[in-house]
Amino acid sequence: MRFLYVYLLSLIPIILILFFLKGKYYKKSSLKFSSIFLFNNQRGLRTKFLILPKILILLGIILAILALARPQSSSKYEIFQANGIDIMLVIDTSTSMEAIDPSVNLSRIENAKARAKEFILKRISDRIGIVVFSGIAFTQCPLTLDKDALINFVDYINTKITKVDGTAIGNALATAVNRLSKIDSKSKIIILLTDGNNNMGEIDPLVASQLAKDNNIKIYTVGIGSQDDYYEVEDMFFGKRQVKAQGMDLDENLLKEIAAKTDGEYFYAQTSKELSEAFVSIDKLEKTTVEYTKSVNYNEQYMKFLIPAFWILVLGFILKLTVFKRLP
Repeated sequence: MRFLYVYLLSLIPIILILFFLKGKYYKKSSLKFSSIFLFNNQRGLRTKFLILPKILILLGIILAILALARPQSSSKYEIFQANGIDIMLVIDTSTSMEAIDPSVNLSRIENAKARAKEFILKRISDRIGIVVFSGIAFTQCPLTLDKDALINFVDYINTKITKVDGTAIGNALATAVNRLSKIDSKSKIIILLTDGNNNMGEIDPLVASQLAKDNNIKIYTVGIGSQDDYYEVEDMFFGKRQVKAQGMDLDENLLKEIAAKTDGEYFYAQTSKELSEAFVSIDKLEKTTVEYTKSVNYNEQYMKFLIPAFWILVLGFILKLTVFKRLP
């Protein structure tokens, strides 16, 4: 709350000082009696409350001054316009993504899903869509601002979702480009996460990246996995056991070339921590522009002081002129 005429509040201490000085130095004429026996004892209680009308009148005057000072409450709100970025997450779901990162005991696919969800929740004003691929590629979720829906779609991703094994990077990128090319947006990006080499599909990854460049789409590529990863397999004699991943099929040169062609960047994430850092780097590189407009509304509150002031003053004067009229 604020007071528009704040200088009027300086009257309050002046009135309090005058009230104190009047009570201390101004006294009515009095007569001394040797005994109070002749006086009605019932007047003792009234005498004790003699100051009550004065206090009420003083309080009423103070409230009236507060009303005159124009108290106002404020309500603030912000209007913002966000120039969001359209983002397609392209996630590899081939069976090799079942390899487990020993540092966190999570599979590559589960690591990718966890880091993708963290990234989604940070991009408040960006539309995000999801493409999944292995031997074939399809749109798991079209571009949307609904982050809850996106998180649900990410949860459903697994290595059996396409039902065709393999790694069709070109088809996946072309599917994402097709989605983004239909959108009128100033900034469009693709984030590709894969642990393999393009070995299926009709579209060459470099052709797809050229299509992205022609449509002003930037591609960030992220290579996943390390030589330390392992698979869990079921053995009919020994039960579940760990099998070391036999080499890496990741084509880093291809991923670097895809990113470079579209002015993007390539990241290599051997562990869950490095994958998280890759997403953080992309988040910093692709910032959404947000413009804020702050507005403040002021509402008059003087009636909250003026009405009580009126009734308190009325009560004070009534008591002074009736109940306490004959008291000295």
